[in-house]
Amino acid sequence: MNQLEAKRRIIKYLKEHNIPYMEGLCGDAPQITMLYKGCENCPDKVLESSIYFFSDCAECRVYYNANGAEWVRISNCRNDLFRLFNYINAMIWPCGADGVGNNLYKPQHLYTPRLYMTEDDCFDIVLATVVNYDFYNVAPLETEDFLTACLPELLNNLSIPIFLLLLGKITVERAISIIETEILDKRGTIL
Repeated sequence: MNQLEAKRRIIKYLKEHNIPYMEGLCGDAPQITMLYKGCENCPDKVLESSIYFFSDCAECRVYYNANGAEWVRISNCRNDLFRLFNYINAMIWPCGADGVGNNLYKPQHLYTPRLYMTEDDCFDIVLATVVNYDFYNVAPLETEDFLTACLPELLNNLSIPIFLLLLGKITVERAISIIETEILDKRGTIL
Protein backbone atom coordinates (compact mmCIF):
# COMPACT_ATOMS: atom_id res chain seq x y z
CA MET A 1 0.00 0.00 0.00
CA ASN A 2 1.25 3.51 -0.77
CA GLN A 3 0.29 6.92 0.58
CA LEU A 4 -2.36 7.59 -2.07
CA GLU A 5 -4.05 4.22 -1.51
CA ALA A 6 -4.00 4.80 2.26
CA LYS A 7 -5.53 8.25 1.81
CA ARG A 8 -8.19 6.85 -0.52
CA ARG A 9 -9.13 4.15 2.01
CA ILE A 10 -9.33 6.63 4.90
CA ILE A 11 -11.54 8.98 2.87
CA LYS A 12 -13.84 6.09 1.96
CA TYR A 13 -14.11 5.19 5.66
CA LEU A 14 -14.82 8.80 6.64
CA LYS A 15 -17.59 9.07 4.06
CA GLU A 16 -19.13 5.77 5.14
CA HIS A 17 -19.18 6.95 8.77
CA ASN A 18 -20.30 10.54 8.04
CA ILE A 19 -17.19 12.05 9.58
CA PRO A 20 -16.66 15.57 8.18
CA TYR A 21 -13.22 16.18 6.73
CA MET A 22 -11.21 18.51 4.51
CA GLU A 23 -8.31 17.64 2.23
CA GLY A 24 -5.13 19.65 1.88
CA LEU A 25 -1.37 19.54 1.77
CA CYS A 26 1.23 19.99 4.49
CA GLY A 27 4.42 20.61 2.57
CA ASP A 28 4.48 17.73 0.09
CA ALA A 29 2.36 15.42 2.23
CA PRO A 30 -1.35 14.98 1.49
CA GLN A 31 -3.40 15.75 4.58
CA ILE A 32 -6.92 15.12 5.83
CA THR A 33 -8.35 17.20 8.68
CA MET A 34 -11.42 16.13 10.65
CA LEU A 35 -13.65 17.80 13.23
CA TYR A 36 -15.28 15.77 16.01
CA LYS A 37 -18.28 17.43 17.66
CA GLY A 38 -19.97 16.28 20.83
CA CYS A 39 -16.77 15.72 22.81
CA GLU A 40 -18.40 16.65 26.11
CA ASN A 41 -15.21 16.99 28.16
CA CYS A 42 -13.27 19.15 25.66
CA PRO A 43 -13.16 22.92 25.29
CA ASP A 44 -16.12 23.91 23.10
CA LYS A 45 -17.03 20.18 23.01
CA VAL A 46 -14.90 19.59 19.90
CA LEU A 47 -11.67 17.89 18.92
CA GLU A 48 -9.73 18.23 15.70
CA SER A 49 -7.64 15.61 13.97
CA SER A 50 -5.22 15.51 11.06
CA ILE A 51 -3.71 12.61 9.17
CA TYR A 52 -0.54 13.31 7.18
CA PHE A 53 0.27 10.79 4.47
CA PHE A 54 4.02 10.40 4.02
CA SER A 55 5.74 8.05 1.56
CA ASP A 56 6.01 5.06 3.94
CA CYS A 57 3.65 5.86 6.81
CA ALA A 58 0.86 8.13 7.99
CA GLU A 59 0.92 10.26 11.12
CA CYS A 60 -2.34 10.88 12.91
CA ARG A 61 -2.71 13.76 15.37
CA VAL A 62 -5.74 14.49 17.53
CA TYR A 63 -5.78 17.84 19.35
CA TYR A 64 -7.90 20.41 21.14
CA ASN A 65 -9.15 23.51 19.36
CA ALA A 66 -7.71 27.04 19.65
CA ASN A 67 -9.52 27.68 22.95
CA GLY A 68 -7.90 24.61 24.48
CA ALA A 69 -4.50 25.82 23.27
CA GLU A 70 -5.18 29.24 24.79
CA TRP A 71 -5.91 27.65 28.17
CA VAL A 72 -2.54 25.94 27.93
CA ARG A 73 -0.81 29.20 26.94
CA ILE A 74 -2.13 31.18 29.92
CA SER A 75 -1.68 28.41 32.49
CA ASN A 76 0.92 28.64 35.23
CA CYS A 77 0.79 24.86 35.64
CA ARG A 78 2.54 23.69 32.46
CA ASN A 79 5.39 22.02 34.38
CA ASP A 80 2.82 19.85 36.14
CA LEU A 81 1.23 19.16 32.76
CA PHE A 82 4.53 17.71 31.51
CA ARG A 83 4.68 15.45 34.58
CA LEU A 84 1.15 14.29 33.75
CA PHE A 85 2.17 13.65 30.11
CA ASN A 86 5.05 11.48 31.35
CA TYR A 87 2.64 9.44 33.43
CA ILE A 88 0.12 9.10 30.57
CA ASN A 89 2.78 8.14 28.01
CA ALA A 90 4.20 5.50 30.36
CA MET A 91 0.97 4.02 31.68
CA ILE A 92 -1.82 4.31 29.10
CA TRP A 93 -2.13 1.62 26.45
CA PRO A 94 -5.27 2.28 24.42
CA CYS A 95 -7.14 -0.76 23.24
CA GLY A 96 -9.02 -0.36 19.97
CA ALA A 97 -12.52 -1.86 19.77
CA ASP A 98 -15.15 -2.19 17.07
CA GLY A 99 -17.86 -0.28 18.94
CA VAL A 100 -20.46 -3.00 18.32
CA GLY A 101 -19.80 -5.41 21.16
CA ASN A 102 -16.78 -7.10 19.56
CA ASN A 103 -18.90 -8.51 16.72
CA LEU A 104 -16.42 -7.38 14.04
CA TYR A 105 -13.13 -7.92 15.86
CA LYS A 106 -11.83 -8.37 19.38
CA PRO A 107 -10.36 -5.38 21.27
CA GLN A 108 -6.63 -5.16 20.77
CA HIS A 109 -3.60 -2.95 21.22
CA LEU A 110 -2.67 -1.75 17.75
CA TYR A 111 -0.68 1.44 18.12
CA THR A 112 0.99 3.35 20.91
CA PRO A 113 0.06 7.03 20.72
CA ARG A 114 2.03 9.69 22.55
CA LEU A 115 0.71 12.84 24.21
CA TYR A 116 2.72 16.05 23.99
CA MET A 117 2.54 19.82 23.66
CA THR A 118 3.81 21.33 20.43
CA GLU A 119 6.97 23.45 20.56
CA ASP A 120 5.84 26.02 17.99
CA ASP A 121 4.37 28.50 20.51
CA CYS A 122 0.87 27.37 19.51
CA PHE A 123 0.51 25.39 22.79
CA ASP A 124 -1.42 22.57 21.16
CA ILE A 125 -1.88 19.40 23.19
CA VAL A 126 -1.55 16.55 20.71
CA LEU A 127 -2.20 12.82 20.88
CA ALA A 128 -0.22 11.35 17.97
CA THR A 129 0.58 7.97 16.48
CA VAL A 130 2.30 6.67 13.36
CA VAL A 131 0.66 4.11 11.08
CA ASN A 132 2.81 1.86 8.95
CA TYR A 133 1.03 1.24 5.62
CA ASP A 134 1.89 -2.46 5.63
CA PHE A 135 0.21 -2.89 9.01
CA TYR A 136 -2.74 -0.75 7.90
CA ASN A 137 -3.13 -3.11 4.94
CA VAL A 138 -3.30 -6.11 7.32
CA ALA A 139 -5.79 -4.49 9.76
CA PRO A 140 -7.65 -1.77 7.84
CA LEU A 141 -10.90 -1.56 9.82
CA GLU A 142 -9.13 -1.81 13.16
CA THR A 143 -6.73 0.96 12.12
CA GLU A 144 -9.48 3.25 10.83
CA ASP A 145 -11.53 2.77 14.01
CA PHE A 146 -8.44 3.42 16.13
CA LEU A 147 -7.65 6.69 14.35
CA THR A 148 -11.18 8.07 14.16
CA ALA A 149 -12.82 6.71 17.33
CA CYS A 150 -10.31 5.38 19.87
CA LEU A 151 -7.88 8.33 19.80
CA PRO A 152 -10.56 11.06 19.96
CA GLU A 153 -12.33 9.18 22.76
CA LEU A 154 -9.07 8.88 24.71
CA LEU A 155 -8.27 12.60 24.40
CA ASN A 156 -11.85 13.49 25.34
CA ASN A 157 -11.58 11.27 28.45
CA LEU A 158 -8.24 12.81 29.42
CA SER A 159 -9.62 16.36 29.10
CA ILE A 160 -11.00 16.57 32.62
CA PRO A 161 -7.75 15.82 34.48
CA ILE A 162 -5.68 17.78 31.94
CA PHE A 163 -7.70 20.98 32.08
CA LEU A 164 -8.45 20.85 35.81
CA LEU A 165 -4.68 20.61 36.28
CA LEU A 166 -3.99 23.46 33.83
CA LEU A 167 -6.56 25.67 35.55
CA GLY A 168 -4.90 25.02 38.92
CA LYS A 169 -7.99 23.28 40.33
CA ILE A 170 -6.18 20.00 41.11
CA THR A 171 -2.64 18.75 41.66
CA VAL A 172 -0.81 16.43 39.28
CA GLU A 173 -1.22 13.68 41.88
CA ARG A 174 -5.01 14.18 41.84
CA ALA A 175 -5.00 14.21 37.99
CA ILE A 176 -3.19 10.86 38.01
CA SER A 177 -5.66 9.51 40.56
CA ILE A 178 -8.59 10.54 38.33
CA ILE A 179 -6.98 8.76 35.39
CA GLU A 180 -6.33 5.63 37.44
CA THR A 181 -9.83 5.41 38.92
CA GLU A 182 -12.01 6.72 36.08
CA ILE A 183 -10.14 6.01 32.83
CA LEU A 184 -7.85 2.99 33.30
CA ASP A 185 -8.25 -0.59 34.37
CA LYS A 186 -5.41 -2.27 36.23
CA ARG A 187 -3.55 -3.14 33.01
CA GLY A 188 -3.37 0.49 31.81
CA THR A 189 -6.08 -0.18 29.26
CA ILE A 190 -8.85 2.34 28.80
CA LEU A 191 -12.08 1.33 30.58
